[in-house]
Amino acid sequence: MTKRILVLLLCLALSIGLCACGGKNETADSKAESSVEESTAEGSSIPPTLATVKPSLNTGIKLPESIEQSYLDTIRQTLDSAPYACAMYYVDLETGLSVSYNPDRMFAGASLIKAEYLMMVFDYIQEGRISYDNAYTYTPGNKRDGTTKIPYDFEFGDKITVKQLIEYVVWHSDNTGYNMLQSYVRSYYDIFEWARERYGTKFEYKDCNWLNARGVTECWKDIYKRYKEGDEDYVWYVSLLLDANENKFIRGGLPKDASGNYMYEVAHKYGMDINASNDAAIVFYEERPYFLVVLTDYIGINTERFMNEVSSEVFAMHEYICSFDKN
Repeated sequence: MTKRILVLLLCLALSIGLCACGGKNETADSKAESSVEESTAEGSSIPPTLATVKPSLNTGIKLPESIEQSYLDTIRQTLDSAPYACAMYYVDLETGLSVSYNPDRMFAGASLIKAEYLMMVFDYIQEGRISYDNAYTYTPGNKRDGTTKIPYDFEFGDKITVKQLIEYVVWHSDNTGYNMLQSYVRSYYDIFEWARERYGTKFEYKDCNWLNARGVTECWKDIYKRYKEGDEDYVWYVSLLLDANENKFIRGGLPKDASGNYMYEVAHKYGMDINASNDAAIVFYEERPYFLVVLTDYIGINTERFMNEVSSEVFAMHEYICSFDKN
């Protein structure tokens, strides 16, 4: 009897742990209640669908009058069949043509929010409030668990520069470096108001950070814009994102050459937590890079395969779209 009680208590503890950050997420069975392009209110009974937005940039690039339905149907079927809630946002960065699915539904952001947070740090650098050479003392209070490398590379009492902290946060998704930036440079909580004022996004904090695909896309469009304009901070930032760890989600769905190497570079930031598997990436496809973000409210090995599949299908669609400008 005692052994049976212990087993029941263990199951209860695991159940509570798995729901730790899920107060706002839905189960797979309630996926039909997600918000969509046509109705952004939470609890909408309209099932998610793909929404296409025509080009917003006047570039002279030739585009199809409409995206061939077979590409859209394939992507929608994959997203619809996911056994968990999900969202996707694709945008051709040179024309503004976009396709989205569930773009306004809120998901736990996990470490994906580090990418947007660092944009605030670059703001401070460009405003002259701090410099890359500012150095802060690493203390026991800074140390964090999870994905972190600083505790293995530094001793308590060591000085770590802003430049090094940014590198660790991007390359290793370092929680300790992230905490140090929040403690010494800019508060984590600033991002919610900052993103709303700058990009009109709806980022929230309710037991953890919550993001949506539309908001993430607006931030990353600006990352690419500044990079393309030659902003030195963002040229460096994109170079770090190209080497960021765990680059296997969106990139994993892209084609490889005869030697088995990926044919296109990907600047990305992933996020994985107790109920989140996310990836956001700029895919440098020839002269027509595009952005793709995929969000889910589930963690598991099958979410990697799912993101690979969505990425592969979006790549095929993007290649088709770009083909019109080659003829």
